[in-house]
Amino acid sequence: RRGFSPTRYFFRMTRSLAEPIPASTLPEGFTLRPVNAEQDAAAWVAMFNQSFIDHWNHHDLTLRDFHYYCSLSFYRPELNLVAVAADGTFAAFCESNIFPEDNARTGRLEGWVGVLGTRRGFRRQGLGRAMLLAGLRALQNTGMETALLGVDADNPSGALGLYQSVGFEQSRRSIVLRKQLA
Repeated sequence: RRGFSPTRYFFRMTRSLAEPIPASTLPEGFTLRPVNAEQDAAAWVAMFNQSFIDHWNHHDLTLRDFHYYCSLSFYRPELNLVAVAADGTFAAFCESNIFPEDNARTGRLEGWVGVLGTRRGFRRQGLGRAMLLAGLRALQNTGMETALLGVDADNPSGALGLYQSVGFEQSRRSIVLRKQLA
């Protein structure tokens, strides 16, 4: 009635960590490790920006943004995982979060898959799935009972299908509305 129209849909998805997490391995030539915020900052930021450059409303992350994020009280380096190619290139990542204050308030043990991405040139090799499953295992290993995430329903890389394939289900939907001004 006010001239707004739907522009984009986002889903919150949940998955029980009590359910088995499917087995998955990285493609040959890749290794998995946690990020070292001091040493890896530039490589991580470049990978992040290349992973999301074609996504809706992307804005490049800066080194300053990354360092600030790593300084926040909830940041846990063991939940920031990266797949490294044989040549040392950061190819894919899964960065998860646990928010202790939220869990204390709700009485739940929930962890978030905060960001999952695969750098251009490394897509369609199974890295995204492998990193997501590694992130779920990392959350499970901390004692979390449920994993949550947010996804753009029109994500060009097919993230929604990936999340559904490992047991995530939609629990909430948000709609971004737009109105042309003048």
